[in-house]
Amino acid sequence: MKENKKIVTALDIGSSKILAVVAEVYKDGTFRVLAQGRTESQGVLDGNVTSIEEVQPQVKSALVEAFGIAGKIPSNDVCTNISGKSVEGKDSSAEMPLRGRTVTLSDMKNVQSMAQDAVELKEDQRLIKSELLYYMLDNQDEGYVGQNPIDAKSSRISAHMHSAVASAANALARVKVIRRSGMDISRILPEAWASGYAVLTEDEIQNGVVLIDIGAGTTDVAVFQAGLPRFTYTLNYGGRRITQRISGFVHCSMQEAESIKNKLDLRCSPEDEEVILYRAPLEEGGKKYSKLELSKMVYHEIRSLNLTIGKKLFEAGWYKSVNGAPCNTLTGGIVLTGGTSLLLGITELFSAMPGPLAYTFSTRLGRSRYTGDACIGLNSPKESAAMGLIAYEALRFKEGDEDEEEKAASDDSLWAKTKRFLIEFFIGQY
Repeated sequence: MKENKKIVTALDIGSSKILAVVAEVYKDGTFRVLAQGRTESQGVLDGNVTSIEEVQPQVKSALVEAFGIAGKIPSNDVCTNISGKSVEGKDSSAEMPLRGRTVTLSDMKNVQSMAQDAVELKEDQRLIKSELLYYMLDNQDEGYVGQNPIDAKSSRISAHMHSAVASAANALARVKVIRRSGMDISRILPEAWASGYAVLTEDEIQNGVVLIDIGAGTTDVAVFQAGLPRFTYTLNYGGRRITQRISGFVHCSMQEAESIKNKLDLRCSPEDEEVILYRAPLEEGGKKYSKLELSKMVYHEIRSLNLTIGKKLFEAGWYKSVNGAPCNTLTGGIVLTGGTSLLLGITELFSAMPGPLAYTFSTRLGRSRYTGDACIGLNSPKESAAMGLIAYEALRFKEGDEDEEEKAASDDSLWAKTKRFLIEFFIGQY
């Protein structure tokens, strides 16, 4: 008899923190958080693990804290995220002849596998996660989005997929860290995908929405439509870069600059000119820096980020310029999440950018929609990725489409032995 619940662990390895969340997921797609454990992140820069020796004890500490509070022994598998400039999305497709016979389940699996194998990878890239978008029969105009073509007659069938890839070094570093902490990885999701599963509504994810997760080290962007991620993009730009700009501008410490950043208002109200946020020491001239002056500086930083994202979306065809004005094809607009999305006035800034490359979508702040047990501290935009990993595990459990490796079997099965051999041969025993 199939289990109606199971315990899962999500591990968010970010540039500012490491967060482990243990939850119980149920067959109806809901979940209940049991515990969390967190530590400061050391050895992670711009989403990349730069020092395994520094990160591994922090990961171990977060996991031990979460498991201790949960009071239950979960499986050794964790679901984790990945970020960094190397993370990008790629579309692929494959076609298979049918010669007028009906489509079988085997046909669907085979053409889907062919489409996944068709992802174009550079020598230093690894496939992270693929999602089937739709099947098409006989090159018809509309795909079977959310439909099942089984038993339909056709001369050919094609599968279309969207995949996330990352550099091999980035991916393997995370694998090493987690395995050295005594755990294995059940799956890896790109940061933006994970955050989307936590903060987006069903209408947004179906009708089309831009998810922008502005973290400490990176900005992760994903477009969701028809219930699936359709576009993936990452920039090496985050809240830490803004803090550095403030620190250099007023010549203060990073701690002082972080405190200043949290007081800014990107709406740049004229009355803020009278509010002094920092005074330089007398030996440095004793200059005063107003809230308006510093807010304008950060406004231009975020505006530049916004335009960069807009240009990328424009090039990918997710919105168009009609007579010099943007034409929005994503009715869900923009959802901002991540720690930097807490800057006052940032949603208004993203909503009101002028010009054809500024997508001028409606914008809202995204937080985890979970309101159950142990939600304290987990509803901030800072925790969207970890909560999205749990939400994704719950969704997979509900749909019953766990990975082949999860179903394969006991540790004594041929598949399990083969899997262990492959991991140890290509990655090493960590």
